[in-house]
Formats: sequence, structure tokens, C-alpha cells
Amino acid sequence: PSEGIKRREQVVTLHTPILKDLGDGYLSKTHFQVTNKSISPDLKKENGSTEQTLLTHVEESSDDSQVAGVCATEEVIRYEYHVLYSSSYQVPVLYFRACFLDGRPLTLDEIWKSVHVCYQARLQEGPWDTITQQEHPLLGQPFFVLHPCRTNEFMCSILAGSQKDNRHRNYIVLWLSTVGPVVGLTLPLSYAKLEPEENTNAEID
Repeated sequence: PSEGIKRREQVVTLHTPILKDLGDGYLSKTHFQVTNKSISPDLKKENGSTEQTLLTHVEESSDDSQVAGVCATEEVIRYEYHVLYSSSYQVPVLYFRACFLDGRPLTLDEIWKSVHVCYQARLQEGPWDTITQQEHPLLGQPFFVLHPCRTNEFMCSILAGSQKDNRHRNYIVLWLSTVGPVVGLTLPLSYAKLEPEENTNAEID
């Protein structure tokens, strides 16, 4: 691995902020996912947990060449996540896009197939977190987005439960912990201990 990257079992991590604060614009995070192409689709269907053994995550890097030297049986996908505020719905919105190292973007069908089966049923039940493609409001580029029309509804329930049980009540952390995993964005456990003003400066362990 390149200098600055530490491999820990199946996880490769760069010690950089999980979310970069880009001022008035948005929060941003980038990571690379390495998938093993040598495993047949039939095997994946037989054992859903197999998927967990096929993925390696490389956290944010300024140079794609750091992950270019993977095995021929693997392919690397670059994921970019942006958190913006919707003035219409008055809630945060998760935008994201993904592409291979050669620059070819993933199609909506490929994005859908990358969603874990445990979330696909929920996505089909209602419009609140349906994955759609639309123009990034600040960059003017095509991004995928989880629709925010019911974010306020489910977050009120989550916040009420957290307050009742005297648990962590940081809105962004709770929200990202709920919607992020649907599209492959997860937060380290250390984020559960952070105060609101500390979130954008935290580092992944």
C-alpha cells in the first residue's frame, strides 16, 4: 500500500476527516470501494453475508493512483458523498455519485444493485428515500440523491426516542447513521461521542 495508508484486516483507512466542511456549500466525503470480481453472482445470492468479505474501503485520498494497483480480479469504485441543506424541506440531503477509476460513472441500475438487499425493500415502500438522479444544486453536475420529503417525519421519531432513552441526540450524526448505510456511507462509532461542533473536525480511527 502507498505511504499514509494503513491496512487493518479488510479495512484501509487514511486519517482524514470523514466529512470536510466546505464553508457555506456542503460537507463532502470520498472513499474507494474495491470489489472482488472473481466471486460469481450465484454465490453472492446464496450467501448474502459473503458480500461483506468482498469489500475493501480506502478512505479519502487526493490521488486515485493510491488504489490503482489492485489485483486483476478486483475493481475499484470511487464514491463521493455531499451533504447539503434543502431550504424547501428544511432538512439535510445526501447527494452522491460513483465512478470507476477510468472515469466511467455508475448507472442508476448499477447503483441500485450496489444497495444491500436489506435496504432495497424499504426503498421500494415509499418515496422518502428513493434513489433518484438530479443536478447538484451547487455544482450543476449529475448526482444521485436520497429524496428528503419524509426526512423530518422519521427524524422527529428518532430524536424523540433518543431523548426518551437519554441517548446521543446530534441531528446530523443520527440522520447520517440512518440514511448513509443505504448507499454505503457509514460512520465510525466514535462519532456517537462527539458534540455537534466537533463533528466536521473528527478523524476516523
